[in-house]
Amino acid sequence: MSGREDLAARQAALVAALVAGAPPPPGVDADRVRAQSAALLRKRGRGLARTEPELAAALGREFGPAFAAYATGRPQVGGAAEDAAEFARYLLTSEHARDAEVRRAARHITLKRLLHRASRHRDAEHPPAPVPTGR
Repeated sequence: MSGREDLAARQAALVAALVAGAPPPPGVDADRVRAQSAALLRKRGRGLARTEPELAAALGREFGPAFAAYATGRPQVGGAAEDAAEFARYLLTSEHARDAEVRRAARHITLKRLLHRASRHRDAEHPPAPVPTGR
């Protein structure tokens, strides 16, 4: 393995430890990785709560623990809106779905995301007609 390939592998291992719950790579302080991983998880949760405040409000004090249970070992794919939709789907299959307000907010977010995807798909199939320039 070349020096670049070795560096790339070590960096990938560190990223996996920080965001996906993988063990820290050799030579890296495990306590510091855990602390940074926890900080990144909280930052991700704050971003999701800003994107979908009604879901965070519906969960109240349970937002942090519920989000940690969802996100631990599950790296974020896409932006906060995609993460919120995945979190909402997760909540609908969790014990939190027993709460009517959480269930309502999670269903709303899931439906909103599905409609967004459908409209993007529709727009890709039928792009708007060009606007005449009047020349």
